[in-house]
Amino acid sequence: MVSRTPQFPFLISTLSLCTVLVPLAAAKPHNSTLIYHNNNNNNSVRNCSCASRVEDCNKAQANMLCSCRTVPLSSITGSTGFTYQGGLTVWLKDPWVLRLLVNYSSVPDLRLAACGANPLPPEYLTVFGLKRLRIYNSAVGVEFPEQGLSIEGLEKARGKQRPLPQETPHISFMVSFLDLALLNGGSSLKAYSVKHLPSIGGYFPNLLFPSPFEPADSQHCLVTFIY
Repeated sequence: MVSRTPQFPFLISTLSLCTVLVPLAAAKPHNSTLIYHNNNNNNSVRNCSCASRVEDCNKAQANMLCSCRTVPLSSITGSTGFTYQGGLTVWLKDPWVLRLLVNYSSVPDLRLAACGANPLPPEYLTVFGLKRLRIYNSAVGVEFPEQGLSIEGLEKARGKQRPLPQETPHISFMVSFLDLALLNGGSSLKAYSVKHLPSIGGYFPNLLFPSPFEPADSQHCLVTFIY
């Protein structure tokens, strides 16, 4: 996947921002995808299908509990976005894994675990369709080692269960921008959303949409900034 870091002078001051942090509900058990760098071969990653919870950053446990295979980086490099069904967990020590496998991809349920001693830089990822995010840092003494948020309909996020007014456009396209520095666990997780953008290209002219993620002109968008 080609690495493209979104730039953030995005006319934020002209948009109405709403906080969308809500408590996480318990996840139903299902097979999820786990990806991490293969220490035995620097030119590959391990791609695992896991039916049960695996302790973060425990590669030996992943090899025992999950069905794993080695994927050469040469078969991935040059791709422009992936679609992940269900949950995706990525263990990382360096941001290149996320640039390659998550940036500009569609991921509804994402867990990121920082497994290295070095802090991650303030670099941005673009993720389509994100509804649930969990982050973890394995370092000792981290102030916020594990955090999470759900991105829901904004009325629901504010605790209002009534239906949206009939004239309110349906949000059918979601895009999130994640600051990788949040994985360092030095501050509490925050998120703001901008809803019902009639034309996302007008506000984000430099944002690229690999097929099939480009929204139609009739689609209203929910844009979320996570930091």
